[in-house]
Amino acid sequence: MRFQQRDLIGILFAIVAPMLAMWLILSAFELWDFHDTPMLGAALGGVAVNIAIGAGILGAFSRFIKSWDWIGGLAITLFAGIALVVVLQRIGHGSGLPANLVKILCVFLFLGLNINIIVQLVKNGIDPWLLRKSSAPSE
Repeated sequence: MRFQQRDLIGILFAIVAPMLAMWLILSAFELWDFHDTPMLGAALGGVAVNIAIGAGILGAFSRFIKSWDWIGGLAITLFAGIALVVVLQRIGHGSGLPANLVKILCVFLFLGLNINIIVQLVKNGIDPWLLRKSSAPSE
C-alpha cells in the first residue's frame, strides 16, 4: 500500500490528535495537580495508550473517510463544549445544571462523532471490498 496525498490528513491527525487529546484530558480532569503521585502516571499511561491506538487506527483508515465536514463540525463543537465545561469549572459552576447539560451534550457529540466515522469506514471501505470479493469469479 502506497501513501497518497489524500493520506496526509490522516497522518497529520495521527500525530497531532493524541497530543491535543492528552492536554484536553489533563485539563478537563485537573490532573495537573498529581505531578508527584502515581495517579498521574496511571492516568497518562492508560489514557495515552487508548488515545494513541484510536488516533493511529483513524489515521491509517482515513482514506476511507470521504466527508470530513461532519467530522470536523462535530469535533469542533465537542472541543468547544469541553472548553466550556473547563471554563465553568474554573469559575466555580462545574457541578450545576448548565455544566451537567453541557457534559451530556458532549457525550452525545462524542457518540455522534464515533458513529459518523464508523459509518463512513463501513460504507467507503468495507462495503466496496465485500462487493468486489463477492463479484470475483469463483475457482
